[in-house]
Amino acid sequence: MGSFTNFPAALAGMLQQGFLEREFEEGLDSVLAYRRENLEETIPSRIGETLTRTRTGRLNPITTPLAPASNTGLDNGLTPTDSTLEQYLFTMQQYAATQNVDLLQDLAAVANNLTRQARNAGVQAAQSLERITQLKLFSAYMGGNSRVRTDLGAGSTTTCHVDDVRGFQTVIVNGQPVPVSGTNTLTVQETAVGAGGVTQALTVTGYTVDVSNQSSAPGGQSGTITFSAATTPVNGDALIAANAAAILRPFSHITTAQMTGQDVLTFGLVEDATARMRDNAVPPMEDGTYHIILDNTSMRQMWSDQDFKILFAGNSDKSDVWKKGDIVSILGMTFIPTTEAYVQPAAGVISTGTGVSQNTVRVRRPIVLGAEATIQGNFEGMETFLMREGVNAIGEVFIANDVAMIIRPPLDRLQQVISLSWSWVGDIAVPTDITSTSTIIPTSTNALYKRAVVIETAG
Repeated sequence: MGSFTNFPAALAGMLQQGFLEREFEEGLDSVLAYRRENLEETIPSRIGETLTRTRTGRLNPITTPLAPASNTGLDNGLTPTDSTLEQYLFTMQQYAATQNVDLLQDLAAVANNLTRQARNAGVQAAQSLERITQLKLFSAYMGGNSRVRTDLGAGSTTTCHVDDVRGFQTVIVNGQPVPVSGTNTLTVQETAVGAGGVTQALTVTGYTVDVSNQSSAPGGQSGTITFSAATTPVNGDALIAANAAAILRPFSHITTAQMTGQDVLTFGLVEDATARMRDNAVPPMEDGTYHIILDNTSMRQMWSDQDFKILFAGNSDKSDVWKKGDIVSILGMTFIPTTEAYVQPAAGVISTGTGVSQNTVRVRRPIVLGAEATIQGNFEGMETFLMREGVNAIGEVFIANDVAMIIRPPLDRLQQVISLSWSWVGDIAVPTDITSTSTIIPTSTNALYKRAVVIETAG
């Protein structure tokens, strides 16, 4: 809008008052990062709604020489062995959104509305796949790390309520995830956090999910676990599954509720995460480095770390990093800032009379990624579903970054309204690495997921 002042009254009538700028300004866009780390695969058409992919595990090394006395017969004293298998699933699901654009009204608008809406649809599609990837990734790598929540209900010698039941629901049997049961049990370690806590191993035989979710973890789901008879778990104690992925926190905190404002990101934590990745023989990304995705506040904390600054001091080839403050590579690690980082707001303290402590600070979750931590399966039918005999397509389908952009011409009586839509069919898989045991790789851990490490910090 605009107006003119100090003009002669005789000329004022010649001026247009309250006019509009003849263009739209761009809005703010997220800086995306998670989806870019996906290894992409094409899911063939006509294979059903679910596709199972299989990896083969390595055979155990042989360190004992063959005994001469048993080196007889047709088998020479040898017993055939089979490789262990590891499988992950792609479940085809469709994500889509649409908008209408009135072509007649567009002619009266201050700018091309069709172009503006098309760009917005593309941004929405990209951000949607980013959030799907982020949710799948953190659901896997934060699973099996929780704490006792008696404010959700009293525990017993066979049950207790947990803040996040993810990671306590399945175990791997013959390479595939199956529900926890009396036959397929899961070992969970309870660790005392404060005075009066209990440290013990629980044999989990079942679980239930709360109808009303009370989890404080982003994307988490509160629930109850059932276990073989043991001492009644104590409120606030840590619960960590035997196959849980590592979550690193400053000062060796074992639950999110212990976090304080002093728990900032340090270079040592990132080095600990990459060391764990290397011990698990996780290969780096294609550029030869492990990628650390974090928000700009965490990156600012990193620039304040003395170890990090010393490594950069006097390195003239890093001068552009200081000037641009964008992507930093050092010691086989690449730091990638994003505005889509997994940030959890401060929850305060639950006021139910039990005094259950929650995270009283904002929790940030940088994550260190190795190769193939997430795999994006794109359904190939999106390119061909209209190219069939007897189908007279009335719209145009364009594939951009594996997402179908669909423009349908006006079908209304006045031939005015265009339908502008996007659609993606596929899934994001987070493969396990349960076959990489310490027998195969002596430095390996027992974690179900090993290709990423979550770091929890405050700020």
